[in-house]
Amino acid sequence: MGKGWHISASQMSRIKLTFVTLCILTVMVMMIVQLKNKGKLEETSSNIPVNSDEEHISVEPNSGRMVSDVPRYLDEATMIKEGKQRDTRKCTSARHSSMMLLDPKPLYRVGDVIKVEINTFNYYGERQTVGGDFFRLWMENTRHKAAIAGDVFDNNNGSYTGVLRVQWSGMATIRCFLERRREEIAMFYSIIAEHGTLWQLKREFVLGLWVTESTQCSMTRNNLGDVCNFTFLNDGFPWYCEKPRSIFLNCDTYSMSWSLNVAYLPKEAQQRDIYYLSSKPDNDFLRSSVNITSVLETVNIKIHTPKTPCSQLSPEVTWQRKRPVGVIYRNTWKPTLCWDTLEDTAQAYRQCLKNRRLWIPGDSTSRQFKESLHDTLNLKSAPTSLHPQLLEDKQGNLSVAWFAHEFPLFHGMERYSPLDNRAQHILLESLPNNTVDIVVLYLYVHFNLVHPDIYRQHVQRLARAAESLLDRAPGVTIAVRGPFAYYRNPAQELVSYWGLIYADILHEEFSSMVHRVVYIDYWDMTVALGPNHIHPKAATVRTMIHYMMSLLCHRRRGDTAEPTD
Repeated sequence: MGKGWHISASQMSRIKLTFVTLCILTVMVMMIVQLKNKGKLEETSSNIPVNSDEEHISVEPNSGRMVSDVPRYLDEATMIKEGKQRDTRKCTSARHSSMMLLDPKPLYRVGDVIKVEINTFNYYGERQTVGGDFFRLWMENTRHKAAIAGDVFDNNNGSYTGVLRVQWSGMATIRCFLERRREEIAMFYSIIAEHGTLWQLKREFVLGLWVTESTQCSMTRNNLGDVCNFTFLNDGFPWYCEKPRSIFLNCDTYSMSWSLNVAYLPKEAQQRDIYYLSSKPDNDFLRSSVNITSVLETVNIKIHTPKTPCSQLSPEVTWQRKRPVGVIYRNTWKPTLCWDTLEDTAQAYRQCLKNRRLWIPGDSTSRQFKESLHDTLNLKSAPTSLHPQLLEDKQGNLSVAWFAHEFPLFHGMERYSPLDNRAQHILLESLPNNTVDIVVLYLYVHFNLVHPDIYRQHVQRLARAAESLLDRAPGVTIAVRGPFAYYRNPAQELVSYWGLIYADILHEEFSSMVHRVVYIDYWDMTVALGPNHIHPKAATVRTMIHYMMSLLCHRRRGDTAEPTD
């Protein structure tokens, strides 16, 4: 025999015994793990209501609209029903929570609806039995820089249903982020109930050079002492400020407005811990992500392109909430409602605005639009303050106008005259019958610091003025700019959660005009792009502007034709 390893009979016997023992131990460990998992599953199933979202959430096959009797958010009474939470570890933990596919398929096709279930647990690892948390859900392909937004529905039993539609062929990963917890949002409601706002609004009273005093202001008289009624300075919307204490000052000595952009913090230490629970943005991504594959029809990723040009899209379709309204591909926004035929050039924009004025009033986030258009159109420079601003090109006979909306608007420490703020319904009422201007109505960010009822009051007045203008000025183009999503902001009180509520209010109050007013839906775009600040980056702002221009430029007034897609 040749040289080799020699194993005796006794050694072989020991090896066989060891191998058999290891096999038995492996099987026993697997059985124990399975039994434990089964026990957990049975325990969970016995304590948590069965998720019946399959019966309640669907997508209309023709329109693509999401139909659901499960809410995206809970009403105020339900949110605060549980009362104050003093133990932060009882709040939802993203790291303990999980996400899983419902009815998974080996392969998906473009247009397929995907549903995921998000199950929430607190920091003790205990399952949550109520809803109210605010989640972000999206699907992405990082290689192709592609992303779409998903919708999240609150089952109010500790579970949430996420819904997405496949928009490309190839690989994708579904991710989820816990933006805010129920307890934080309930706390904001409580602070607003006590103080009227989340930040501190001020009015300055002045007499001569030596006597100056600032007092607290609000849209309600809650917890204010003797007040000066400045509703007449706020274009008819309630506006109250406490009377100055100085014997030399009275309501007629009012001067400038300003704000202390800091919060009314909770008095209890435990409540303050909850207040700052979401201050670290990197800690609240769900650890579990879901990978899916859609049918590969080509070697490269494939995006569906609609046939209807955006300028010919019926205004009514823009209000239908087809999800998603667009997809990000190679960092470019691709609308799913229409075909973007407008070139992203200064020449194309100038042609659109020739002999017209574009009105984009609002706040600093609409002023970003003004500043971006200033660069794109190479218009004469304008200041960046909160004073009304007009960009003009007399040779091209076009202009872009911006002004700050009425209170609530938080100026910061810099003082501003009451004349610097103007309600947008005043603009609509002042336009002549023969106007061909484009007006983009927008109320949002500063209203995230007050109660939604205040927002509704302002939108109702705006809607009445818009309808009146449309009746007498057939050449005008009116659009409503919807809320956008922003992630953790340096100020804890600024939460785009309210955008879900405000989008519903806009749809309700403008429901009689959906065939005449264009709705610019930025929610899906900004969830997919994920700006991490209330003031999006310049590239995101430019993307938002181009989508707005593609919908509004060269639109035939009174056109209500249905899309051909």
